[in-house]
Amino acid sequence: MDFNLNDMTTKQAKQVLKEHGYYVDNLWHTDDVHRFGDISEDDAYDVLDSVLQNAYTIGNINEMLEDKFNERTN
Repeated sequence: MDFNLNDMTTKQAKQVLKEHGYYVDNLWHTDDVHRFGDISEDDAYDVLDSVLQNAYTIGNINEMLEDKFNERTN
C-alpha cells in the first residue's frame, strides 16, 4: 500500500492499523480532557498518558482480556 502520511485521514490511519492487528475502535483524544476545563494541549496529553499508562488500568485490561479469551476458548 502506497500512501503519504500527511494526506491520510484519521479514518484511513485507523484502517491501516486495524489491518495490522491493532484495536482502534476505542481511541482517546485530548478533547476528552479539554471538556473538563482550560488546560494546555501538552498537559491534556499528559493526563491521558498518565491514566492510560497507569498500572491499575493496564492490569484491569489484561485481566479482562484473559477472562474474555477464556470464555471463548473453553
